[in-house]
Amino acid sequence: MTHHSATTRAEIDQLLEATLAALRAPSILNSQPWRWRPRGRDVELLLDPSRRLPGVDPTGHLMLISCGVALHHATVALAAAGYAAEVALLPTDGGADVVARLSLGAATTPDRTAYDALHRRRTDRRPFADEPPAGEDLDELVAAARRHGVRLHLLPADQVPQFADIVTLANVAEREVPAYTRDVAEWSDRTRTSGDGVSLADVAAPGSYQVPPRDFALRRRPGLEPGHGTDRGTVYAVLVTSGQDRGNWLAAGTALSDVWLTLTARGLVASPISEVVEVPQAQAALRRLLGWAGHPAIALRIGLPGDPEPPPASARRTGTEVIGLPGDP
Repeated sequence: MTHHSATTRAEIDQLLEATLAALRAPSILNSQPWRWRPRGRDVELLLDPSRRLPGVDPTGHLMLISCGVALHHATVALAAAGYAAEVALLPTDGGADVVARLSLGAATTPDRTAYDALHRRRTDRRPFADEPPAGEDLDELVAAARRHGVRLHLLPADQVPQFADIVTLANVAEREVPAYTRDVAEWSDRTRTSGDGVSLADVAAPGSYQVPPRDFALRRRPGLEPGHGTDRGTVYAVLVTSGQDRGNWLAAGTALSDVWLTLTARGLVASPISEVVEVPQAQAALRRLLGWAGHPAIALRIGLPGDPEPPPASARRTGTEVIGLPGDP
């Protein structure tokens, strides 16, 4: 084997390790709507149309956000291994489903902060603590989103009741409109062995909330105790993009990943509130609340944990299901 081919093999192995780390990325209803395809010294990130949610995500924008999260997770793994990531977004010589091409950049000083957070991160749907996050922590989250050209709008306390009304509007629609109900029902109450979806074991029983959570249970019994949180310290935030094209939604995904890993590294917890952008009337009401400045991509609830024990990790697909072999279509 020549030195060049050995180097190439090592580069490919490093990229494949990064795609394995990306299996931990959160996604809309944990649908994990992506796959990776090795191509020479690159790997391509592709949308997986078979995992699209036609009711809650008819435009595919949440699917693109999910792929953006997976992409950022992969770059975090490369940084931990001591490499910069070279990313080509929406390459013009790729097919319609190719959203990014990832290759190894220059050697750098390894940075494991976000990578360690990637392994600790959970979606915590329980009520959060009475104490709010520190101001300097929130400043870091705003800066994390800004790195990706996305604005993290922190809702002031006087807007939270209006935000709660908007979320309630979305939740009512998702209980009553069959297209929404079908998607939520299909992707919730999955067994852990399915490797995807939301298990009722991860859904909290009714507790104290400032903003009502999504009804994953659909009249079934949730499996997670709500814990001791009062939710009074919870902060609500919205990721806002300047436009609505594919690049904007991918940027919202990389920003969501960066924000979530940053808050995890700082001892905070979070869960997404995507229903406010899934229902058109709710999305319009949210834009109005934000003064029509930009386009809300997804909302988050952020806080200190209300319980010392983390919730269980979500189910994940395996590398053989998500990562192709060289030469695969």
